Amino acid sequence: MKFGPEDLPDFVIECDRRGGPGNRACQDYWEGFEYRSNITVDQSLDPFSDAYVNQQLALYHEISRKHFDQSVNEHTTLDVDKHVGAINPYDHGSPGVLAEHIERLSRAIRLGNPSLGSRILDMGCGWGLSSEIAAYCGLSVEAIDVNSDFVDLVNRRSTRLGLNITARQSTFDDFSSDQTYEMVLFYECFHHALKPWELLSHLTKYMSDGGRIVMAGEPINQLWWKNWGMRLDPLSIYCIHKFGWLESGWSQEFLAEAFQRAGLEFRIHPHLEGNIGPVVVGTKPCAIRIGAAEIVRSWIYTGWYYDVDYLTSTGESTLSIPAPDGCNTATFGFFNFRGKPITMSIEANDRVVVERVLQPGRTEVALDAKLLKSAITLKGEIWQPSVELKTSDSRSLSFHLGDVAFR
Repeated sequence: MKFGPEDLPDFVIECDRRGGPGNRACQDYWEGFEYRSNITVDQSLDPFSDAYVNQQLALYHEISRKHFDQSVNEHTTLDVDKHVGAINPYDHGSPGVLAEHIERLSRAIRLGNPSLGSRILDMGCGWGLSSEIAAYCGLSVEAIDVNSDFVDLVNRRSTRLGLNITARQSTFDDFSSDQTYEMVLFYECFHHALKPWELLSHLTKYMSDGGRIVMAGEPINQLWWKNWGMRLDPLSIYCIHKFGWLESGWSQEFLAEAFQRAGLEFRIHPHLEGNIGPVVVGTKPCAIRIGAAEIVRSWIYTGWYYDVDYLTSTGESTLSIPAPDGCNTATFGFFNFRGKPITMSIEANDRVVVERVLQPGRTEVALDAKLLKSAITLKGEIWQPSVELKTSDSRSLSFHLGDVAFR
């Protein structure tokens, strides 16, 4: 069945009359669907050029009949109170479908390989299932969504469930932070970015060295376009016209180039089951990263406990660091497992060069490599896990050091 731009209002009405997407009657209606556009997209153009973007935007306008404004069009109205109290944030009625979401997200987090307690950024968090699973896995989550109702839902559920999640409202392009993140997660939302290559470059500013951008549930195909463009399947057409959502997709080759332009190492992890789909991982290169075990073997230090993956400060600690030749900065990956802030400082050449409040999770602190020519002293607030966390660990300790990266 062929549809043109003039047919789309009736198309959406008929889809809704049949129960909407997911209903069998609607699926039957979509059988043999084909969209016939009046817009010509020149696929010989540079897919990163404004000329090509403008042609795809013209196609979006033809289908949606809306002004492109994601802060308006991406807002979904929901019964926040109902979903706050539900077992899962979707309040999903199908255990099997919910399990598919959990499987995709669990696989994405596993392949992203973040450290325990590290800070991750959940972009386009939506209902918050991705944030909740990440927090359950032991991560400190900052969740971002353009929809104020979703932000309210995620914050209220995290409070009710005692999860380490903070949500705030922002568009992708307007996002900013004074923090860095070990992992940036996109679940079923990166395809709403108009210029994904610019978004990737923007986010690298907030990624730690060796950090990863991880994507799951995203449309990677060449069904309509050599490089990228609006998806023209019936579900995407329905969503673009009814809600004004941007529903784009990209070829694997184009996506790889977008990651590489942002300075990220690209890797795709396919899955045998098509409904689970691939996981994409883009890694921010790190020149040299030294972990706790290597520090113990090669560096001179005092005032630390060695806990396999970390050096744990006893409150006043020293490090003599043999910085590699040619490196300009040393970035320390500190962890706070206290559950509340820890004040700390770093002294070099008999003066304080860093004063920070370490929030729970991972915090990166960069030093000029010139300051490492002599030993540095690190001081931090003392606490006892046995007293504050009711564990069997009765040591007096401060913060943890996971690694040092040289660039």
